[in-house]
Amino acid sequence: MKRKVGSVSRVHIKKTSMALLALIFFAANSVLCRMALDSDMIDPATFTSVRLISGAIMLSVLLLFFSDPVSLNDSPEETKKQTFSFFQAPVEYWLAAAMLFLYASAFSFAYMYLDTAIGALVLFAFVQLTMLTYAHWQEGGASGIESIGILVSVCGLGYLVSPGFHSPDLWGITLMAVSGIAWGLYSILGKRMSVSMLLSSKVNFTLSLVFIGPLFLLNMPAMKMSVEGLTLAALSGAFASALGYVAWYWVVKQFTSIQSGVMQMSVPVIAGLFAILFMGEQLNLRLLIAGTVILFGIAITFLGKSQSVAAE
Repeated sequence: MKRKVGSVSRVHIKKTSMALLALIFFAANSVLCRMALDSDMIDPATFTSVRLISGAIMLSVLLLFFSDPVSLNDSPEETKKQTFSFFQAPVEYWLAAAMLFLYASAFSFAYMYLDTAIGALVLFAFVQLTMLTYAHWQEGGASGIESIGILVSVCGLGYLVSPGFHSPDLWGITLMAVSGIAWGLYSILGKRMSVSMLLSSKVNFTLSLVFIGPLFLLNMPAMKMSVEGLTLAALSGAFASALGYVAWYWVVKQFTSIQSGVMQMSVPVIAGLFAILFMGEQLNLRLLIAGTVILFGIAITFLGKSQSVAAE
């Protein structure tokens, strides 16, 4: 019995640790992007391109040495069976790549108008709504308590974006909402892909490079870059994105869509703390109230999920 409890505890610790690592990487993406754009070191299109290219390179390098360092379930033979040529990629991989590109590009352009914490809050609020919509469609919907938690979180988001003092830029909010929906869909697709999170992420990043060409051509007149900006974009792609997404692909397979969507709402808190510490951004009352309400909704949602599981 003790051995079984200990084994369950280790699994729980692994799941929690991997989720926390992924969430920290997500917050780092917001800080790195905002830092580069706010200092006028690079334009958003170039930031997006370098981020995706460096992410694809990092994942390709990792795949040379590991079959799947996250799940530890795939043998080299199993990973090899899942390998396919660029032109033979299944439709869901192309769809995931398109969502990855849409998320990354809208994300970069949105941070031209939004502070770090506000951008992250809007991003993951729409991630949550997207994944909860999917959960309602595919996984039986939310319980009564979970629905209350969702409603509380939505109210907090509504207060954040409502007109008034310290109200964020509407165009930035719209772009970040698109980014959040795309990331939510990308996360959902991750639940349905191959066992190998590393291989799936590598394929998705590689396929997303197809969309960089048109973006590069359209952006040429406004192109701007510096060594510092390129470095921040590369760090965002190779570490915060590539490694973070491999971890997240593992996480979304361990939790329900409701849990996966809701836990990401903690990212704005982490990003806000990073921004205050490293960028000197100020915490205003609107963001503080909205963030508190949204996180309270998260707590209610998890409480409802725990009770649903206990009832089963």
